[in-house]
Amino acid sequence: MPEKADGAGGTPEPGGPQAAPQRLPILNAKPVMGPALGDPGTRRRLFDALGGRENVEKVVDRFYDRIEDDPELRPVFPRSMVVGRARQKLFLEEWLGGEPLYSQQIGPWQLRRRHAPFRVTEAGAARWVEHMEGALHDCGASDDLASEIASLLRPVAFRMVNTAGEADTGSALS
Repeated sequence: MPEKADGAGGTPEPGGPQAAPQRLPILNAKPVMGPALGDPGTRRRLFDALGGRENVEKVVDRFYDRIEDDPELRPVFPRSMVVGRARQKLFLEEWLGGEPLYSQQIGPWQLRRRHAPFRVTEAGAARWVEHMEGALHDCGASDDLASEIASLLRPVAFRMVNTAGEADTGSALS
């Protein structure tokens, strides 16, 4: 049974993040499998170059600090971002070729399904990637490393787009 937007099996709270209408046409629905995502060996190389789990966690913490200060994206995320931070750390480590802790603790990635309750626009996806690349830089990643990781994350972020337009820009990518 699909999860509900409030995570408790009910309807979304009034005044909470507005759910995206279901069955919207998917924008940027080009296939993103294959070379665009990098093969597992490439991603593992990036995980190692980034410095492993400890630095992935620092990058995610910095990323969420940046989201906290973003007046456009912050309202799209839940009031408490504790769970999002923890899940993003697990996901990014696994996605970059580290231990499969996200899959073991949370389950299959199913990113599009997990993000379906949120209004994700192209502008929001672009901003998400911008903040992730900035967090990589802030944590000492070289320009080349930050750019390569961001370029591999870009198609993943844009695959979450489910809402046309600029209203409610942002995403809850976690």
